[in-house]
Amino acid sequence: MFVRLFLLQKRLLKKYSFLVMLCLAPLFAAGINGLAKEQSGIATIALCVPEEDPVAGEVADRLLAGEGVFCYLSCEEEAEARALVESGEADAAWIFSGDMEEEMQKLAEKRRVRPLVTVVERQDSVSLTLGREILSGAIYPAFSYAVYESYVRKDLGLEEITEERLRQTYESVAVEGSLFQMVYPDGTPGENEDFTYVQAPLRGILAIWFTFVGFSATLVFMQDESRGVYGRIPVAKRLFVSYGACAVFLVDAGVVLLLACRLAGVFTDWKREVISCVVFACCVLAFVNLLRLLCCTPQRMGMLLLPLGAVMLALCPVFLNLQYFRAGKMLLPPWYYLQSIHNTRYLYEMAVYTAVLILISALVQRLQNRAG
Repeated sequence: MFVRLFLLQKRLLKKYSFLVMLCLAPLFAAGINGLAKEQSGIATIALCVPEEDPVAGEVADRLLAGEGVFCYLSCEEEAEARALVESGEADAAWIFSGDMEEEMQKLAEKRRVRPLVTVVERQDSVSLTLGREILSGAIYPAFSYAVYESYVRKDLGLEEITEERLRQTYESVAVEGSLFQMVYPDGTPGENEDFTYVQAPLRGILAIWFTFVGFSATLVFMQDESRGVYGRIPVAKRLFVSYGACAVFLVDAGVVLLLACRLAGVFTDWKREVISCVVFACCVLAFVNLLRLLCCTPQRMGMLLLPLGAVMLALCPVFLNLQYFRAGKMLLPPWYYLQSIHNTRYLYEMAVYTAVLILISALVQRLQNRAG
């Protein structure tokens, strides 16, 4: 058996198309990782901040601090910022007034919320709506302190209190950091995953690529079968032979999958990654062989590739995690794999699903043998 597997592996490595398929994944992952290091964002914002206003500068510094999902362009004049939006170089312009500190003090005394920044957009979108929320969050600390200062000095009558004492008292009770903490079901903090939105869909794309490798393995097996390569093996035993022949493809692809995740920066830890990958490979192996039995011919099998790829992109959490069509998701191996990385329950469900696929395949094989 090991000799046969070795010969299958040797023959496989002589197929240039398979080698190209294997090389695509790490090259794509390395390219995405390099792209993620470049300056990028879901939208480009032109910032026009007057240098003489300290409050406007404070808000701008808060926007520019850390890694965000927006790309910011600095502009010295309002006309320049508007021109960038008109030409399409920027999706929006945020224009701060030259007397923002004074305006904020007036609003704080009156306890009113009024616009402090002029926003210029060519067309509204979800990303720009998110941007306005981020802008509001950046302005809020300065406005909050202005309201607090006005209340202490005007309402409480503590005009003589120093600015230093006022600021110290305010910061002693201010909430630091986020009010929410993202934690996965396995207890892994979300902050531990240090990758950008550009890298986020890569694991899902690789999972679908891995499934397509399984499809190509069954197509090669069906071609060999039609040429009589497995003529000496009884038809009743060819299901298990197909598992072995296709497993050679998936072992190579599994190593490449782990390497690609490592290169792309979406790797978690070796134990979790390897176990999920092994169970995922078994699931794909059972899934594609069941489809092979149902399709019967390579032509029908090939016709499934495009629509099934579209379904996996739509239902599996690659770009979006839809809350609907759960029954359809549970029929797709990539869905279990992507969920199992941070939830052990889905790892067990994927193993059970694999066992069910194997039992159904054995039943279909027996029915086809009786019919033949």
